[in-house]
Amino acid sequence: MSEAAIVCGFGEVAAGIGGLAWDLPEPGAVLLNEGEARAASFALEEGGDAATLEITAGELTLEATLAPHTAEVPLADREGRDPHGLTFSACAAEVRSTRGSQTLRCSGFIARWKADPLEGAAAFRHLAIERPGESFLIATAMGRPGSEGHGEEETTGWLLEGETATAYEETLISTQYDGSGKQTRLGLELWLEDADQSSRAAATRVSGSSLGVVESGNATAGLFGCHVDGTEGFGSYLLWRA
Repeated sequence: MSEAAIVCGFGEVAAGIGGLAWDLPEPGAVLLNEGEARAASFALEEGGDAATLEITAGELTLEATLAPHTAEVPLADREGRDPHGLTFSACAAEVRSTRGSQTLRCSGFIARWKADPLEGAAAFRHLAIERPGESFLIATAMGRPGSEGHGEEETTGWLLEGETATAYEETLISTQYDGSGKQTRLGLELWLEDADQSSRAAATRVSGSSLGVVESGNATAGLFGCHVDGTEGFGSYLLWRA
C-alpha cells in the first residue's frame, strides 16, 4: 500500500513497556522499557496478516508483532470528508525484548495516511488511546501558520469499535508541557452528535500522564498512562511542529 505517513505503537502500562514509531516523512521512535523512555530508531516489515515493528535504542530492541483485529478502518470527519486518506487498525501485539525470553501480549495500532497530513501545517497532533474491548479513541489536530494553541486548531476525534468508526461532534484536546515544551499531561473531551452539552456526563473524557516523552527532529512524542471511563490503558501522543 502506498502511503505518505505512518504512526504505529504498542504498550502495557503495568509492565512499563511500550513503543511508538512514526514516519511523517521524517522517521522517529520512542522505546519505553522498565518505565524509562529513550529516543530510538525503528524498522517495520509488513507481510501476510501481521506487521513486525522493531524499535531499537542502544543495545536494547523491542520486537512487536502487530496483528490487526479487522481490516483497516477509514476515518472520515462528521461530514464524511477524509482529505488525507487516514485509516486505523487496532491490533493485538506480541512483544519480545533482546534482554529476555518472555513474550508480552498487549494492545497496539497502526495509523496510515495516503496524503501528507503535514501539508500546510504549522503544528500536527496525533493521539491514540486504548479502550477495553479492542477499541480505541483517536484524535488528530492541525494548526495552520499563525494559529496559537489548541483553540485555533482543526481537531477531529473518533471512537473505533471493531470495523465501525464514529466521528465525534466536538473534540477538545488539552496539554500540559514541561519547561522544554514536552507533553507531560493530556486531556481529551469528546462529544457525540446530539449529546446534552449541559451535562458533563454526556462527554467521554480522557486524562493521561506521561510515561516518557522524547524529542526527535521536529517531533516530540511519548507514551502515556490514560484513564478512560474508569479503566486504565496506554496512550500515545505525537506532536509535530514546523
